[in-house]
Amino acid sequence: MAETALNGARQHGRMAVPLAAQPPVLGTPLPRVAWPSSTASTPRVFGPRDTRPEHWPPLPRGDDPVSQLASAWLSALQVNGDLPAGGREGIPMDHATASRVLTEQSAELIFIILGTPFGPGRAAGVGHALVKADFVGEDVLGRSLRVLLLRLPELIADYARLPYGLGNLEQRVAAVTEALANGYVRALRDRTLAEQESIRRAELEAQRIISERLRHQATHDPLTGLPNRVAVFGRLATAIKSGGGNRIGLCYLDLDGFKAVNDRYGHDAGDELLVRVAERIGRVALRYGALAARMGGDEFVVLAESSPGVSGMIVLAEDILAEVNQPVPLRCGRVGVSACVGIADRAAASTGATSIVAEADAALYRAKSLGPGHWAVCDPARRQASLSGPPLG
Repeated sequence: MAETALNGARQHGRMAVPLAAQPPVLGTPLPRVAWPSSTASTPRVFGPRDTRPEHWPPLPRGDDPVSQLASAWLSALQVNGDLPAGGREGIPMDHATASRVLTEQSAELIFIILGTPFGPGRAAGVGHALVKADFVGEDVLGRSLRVLLLRLPELIADYARLPYGLGNLEQRVAAVTEALANGYVRALRDRTLAEQESIRRAELEAQRIISERLRHQATHDPLTGLPNRVAVFGRLATAIKSGGGNRIGLCYLDLDGFKAVNDRYGHDAGDELLVRVAERIGRVALRYGALAARMGGDEFVVLAESSPGVSGMIVLAEDILAEVNQPVPLRCGRVGVSACVGIADRAAASTGATSIVAEADAALYRAKSLGPGHWAVCDPARRQASLSGPPLG
């Protein structure tokens, strides 16, 4: 019965989801029944408008059974006579909206009780409507059922000549309130399950975003946003593992005169310069389908996992130097900067990640010995430059 459903509903905690008033759940219309309206607008009529039975006594506006039930229902849900507007306790909305929702559901319940044939199961829709309108505070269902069971029989009996006795009316009210309670509990359970699923998905999404962020931080330079040393060695290991006839190319860059910028303009200017240079190197690398990364300090690498060969790597290095050698606009003014590049090119099956980086670093050392803006290619047999180029410009 209704008490069983009421006990089930008490297991649910209060949930608050802002929701406007919902339209009534319509059941089978009452044959030839009309109630005076409780508002100053056009009277609300249930059934043909010209069929108000003569035995219904004239009522003051707002004193019809629908209005009385709605008023009693609303009062039962209030706390200490106050009607909170912030969704506390049983009232999730302002007075006018709550009154409108409960008036609509009161009319539907009376429709169902006096309907022919009698179909109490339709009252489950009222329970659904209450949950959808966010009437889900603590003991909302219990207070509602008590009002309905106590007030509905007398309200209807006072204003209608029933073709059946008062005992039969009370049985109808009991059946309707039980159906309402069951519908309310089902709707609340479904809503709770849906909210739990939403929470679960939100938690999984948050975990995914955090994990991705942590992975990104572990493999990217926080200043420039480029991949870091860890990412370079990871990509190298993958390229080498693929083996086959593939070749790997690496350009190792070091800026010329970076310390002078730091000393003259400060570390903020130095950081800004690194960011601007990283952007330029990244753009050139992207055009060649290569990976640009910061190794630390003012050192960068560009990794070609499918190398175009020594001649192609030289073209890549020269394009990088041409881009880097352009004056860099900073907040402190325009500064000139250049770089040197060491180049290594090896068959994937014949090298290791550490070896090819060491070869490119050895070539860089040779290029820097020639002066700013030079490039050099490593001879893997002797770990020294076998070919070098002059500065551009």
